[in-house]
Amino acid sequence: MKMKKERWIVGIILAGFVLTSFLILTIRPVKAANAPKIYKMEGTISAIDLKFNTVVVNVPLTEKKIFKVGGPLAKDATLKKGDNTNLTLKDFKVGDKVIVEWEPTSQGHLIKSLEGR
Repeated sequence: MKMKKERWIVGIILAGFVLTSFLILTIRPVKAANAPKIYKMEGTISAIDLKFNTVVVNVPLTEKKIFKVGGPLAKDATLKKGDNTNLTLKDFKVGDKVIVEWEPTSQGHLIKSLEGR
C-alpha cells in the first residue's frame, strides 16, 4: 500500500513538472496590440515649419521613387547632431541629411527622432 502511495505522489510531481515545463516553453510574452511600430529611415530634409514644429524628410526608395516622411515632432522627440543632443528644430535646415524615426498615427506621421548626419 505504501508503495502505491509513493508512486502516486511521484506521478503527480512528474506530471506537474511536465506541465510546468510545457507552459514555460510554449507561452511567449504577448506584444501589446496597441504597441506602435517605429520606422527608421535615412533621407534629406525637404521642409521645416517652425510654427507648427513639423518637418518633412524625403527618403529615396529607388532611383525614381521617394517616400515623404512628414509630420509634427513628438513631445519627447530626440533631436541630435553629432554629440549635440540639446537641439530644437531651429538647428536643422532644408538639405540636411538625417536619420528619422517615426511612427504612423491616424493623423499621419509622428516624428520620434531626427539625427543629423
